[in-house]
Amino acid sequence: MSRHAYELCTLLVDDTYGELTSRIFEVLLCYGRLSLPALQHHTHLSYRLVKHGLSVLVQQHLVLWYTSSDDHLTLYEANTTVAYSLVRSGKYIKIAEAQAGEFAGKVISDLLLLGHARVGDLVQAYGVGQSRSTHDRLAATRGPPSNPLSGLSEGRNEEQSVTLESIYGTLCDLLRTESVSRVHLSHFRSDADNRSEAEKLVPKPEEYKAKSKREQDAQHEAAVKRKLKEWKYCADGEEGEVEDLRKGKKRLHQDSEPRRPDQKRQRLYSPLIQEVVGIPGEVYLPMLGETDYLDSNLILRVNHAKFVVLMRNDHLVDLADRIISTSTARVYAQVLRALEPKVQECREEPEDLNKIDAEADLGSLPQVSTDELVGAIKDSSELVNALGKSDDGRLDMAQFDHPKKRRKKQVISDNGSVVDGEASLDEEEDASDSNDEDNISDVSSDLDEVNGEAGFDPNAMPSFSHNPHREPIRNHLLVLAMHPLSFLQHLPKTSILPERWTIDFPTLMKNVIHHTLLEIITSRHGLPAARLTRILFDKGKTDEKVLCSTSLLAQKTMRSYLLPLHKAGMIGLQEVPRDNSRNPQRTNFLWFFDPERCKAKMLEETYKTMARCLGRARVEGEKVKGTVEKASRSDVIGKEEKFLGVQELEALNVWREMDERIWGEVSRLDDLVACLRDF
Repeated sequence: MSRHAYELCTLLVDDTYGELTSRIFEVLLCYGRLSLPALQHHTHLSYRLVKHGLSVLVQQHLVLWYTSSDDHLTLYEANTTVAYSLVRSGKYIKIAEAQAGEFAGKVISDLLLLGHARVGDLVQAYGVGQSRSTHDRLAATRGPPSNPLSGLSEGRNEEQSVTLESIYGTLCDLLRTESVSRVHLSHFRSDADNRSEAEKLVPKPEEYKAKSKREQDAQHEAAVKRKLKEWKYCADGEEGEVEDLRKGKKRLHQDSEPRRPDQKRQRLYSPLIQEVVGIPGEVYLPMLGETDYLDSNLILRVNHAKFVVLMRNDHLVDLADRIISTSTARVYAQVLRALEPKVQECREEPEDLNKIDAEADLGSLPQVSTDELVGAIKDSSELVNALGKSDDGRLDMAQFDHPKKRRKKQVISDNGSVVDGEASLDEEEDASDSNDEDNISDVSSDLDEVNGEAGFDPNAMPSFSHNPHREPIRNHLLVLAMHPLSFLQHLPKTSILPERWTIDFPTLMKNVIHHTLLEIITSRHGLPAARLTRILFDKGKTDEKVLCSTSLLAQKTMRSYLLPLHKAGMIGLQEVPRDNSRNPQRTNFLWFFDPERCKAKMLEETYKTMARCLGRARVEGEKVKGTVEKASRSDVIGKEEKFLGVQELEALNVWREMDERIWGEVSRLDDLVACLRDF
């Protein structure tokens, strides 16, 4: 990351956790990995203060650590990813509230502030204790008590008076949506350290039985990636228990009798199984209620990668709303919601390194069928007349039609023998048109007949083929698939699979980033500058004469747009001399547009602007520091007019309004960073 990004992360840590932690974090950013004595030397702090600051930073996952098995030396490293995520705390809370309710937003807020926490500690912090007597009562009655809070004091605040079922239900909802995840030791180490530890655990390349060294290295690399994936998603267990571990649940044995050593464990896990897990080593009977109980020793943390996926979904829906329509964006939101459980992070590494530059295999991507979308969209009346009609010749709908099965026809050769041939498309259409009525009449007349011993049950499974709203929904999906940004990818119906839809996120986000860069260039330099940039992107390095003829602009006018773009770093210029004289008249000047370079330039400017905004907020806060501290007292909150003077109230209101505007601007800039870097 750049210098301005480091400055931004330091300001965020200082604003959230104080000066001591930000000072240690800044030293780690400047010097890299350091040991505790070296960190004490560079910070000029006492040993006690350094350890105290490191404990806070490690708790918040802002500092990664690794202890070498050779010299047993512990090294500490700053985690800029989590540090930058502090600016998105409000967005995470808002997303959690929209998904699982207001209490889920409070849980996410506390986990963001604490870094990670035990389930038992969260239950106690919210004012509900789960004692041993509660477990015994649950085990005896095989169900939850009628009033879990009957034994608690009645003097608690309304905010803390939450039931035990609501706490566990919210935590289970967050685990199912992967908004929170289990804490693993690998989460405290850097990617390089995790890889070195994984390479120690997997077999060496020469231990694999392969014909060549290249195959041995490939098998070794695949084993390392599997181990890293297990650590990342806390799935380093049996394959049948991966889902249990991800959801933080324990599976109880069906009876309370201990299993024999040779008795295999039954793999009967289902997310709908209700169970109670208490103190380790004790067995409790399953509950009959609707609440899942988690292990009190389970440690949870916020899953930043999943929240980035949810932020990307919101960004894509807003983009579809702006450039297409609100109704189409509503259908697209349902598609993203259906694919959401199947997408764990925005940028997943390909399993096969040889397929990085190859085109994406749409069959391997997460998919959703048209029938599922029709069933999920309850009220689709507004979608019927939301799209207009276009000329028949302007759109090519052949690629979205269901493929027809090519029938065989008999062809008589010159010598009189009969050979098999393939019918043409015209012949197929004629044959299908002539046989449609006969086929329909045959089906309608034979409804009561059976094929062998199998009968036909019309109510066996629901069908959306005759749903009147199916075609309007499909039309909106086709609009998304035909858009130049490639919002959707269409998978036609086959003999065994229905019509499906998927999203090629790498291709889509590449188009979205290019669209965002063009929007920025348009807002800063005008529409002709964006047209020139688009021409350079399509044609590559282009001479001024060719660029003039293509853009239909005069050379003087064109240069008035190219020079500001070049000065801002949006486009580049390459000089290609025709000979060794280096004469400008004998030199070709080629203009080009590099999206990666332009994106890096925009990110650098955005980091700098965000850092300046936070610095300005700090300066304005120092001016009214005494008034802000006085208004933050517990006995003054809500009674500012009584304890503060007129000038203090005016200064406090001005500061709050300015601080709100500054953080609103920082949030909008973060949307740009997320689009260009994280999505």
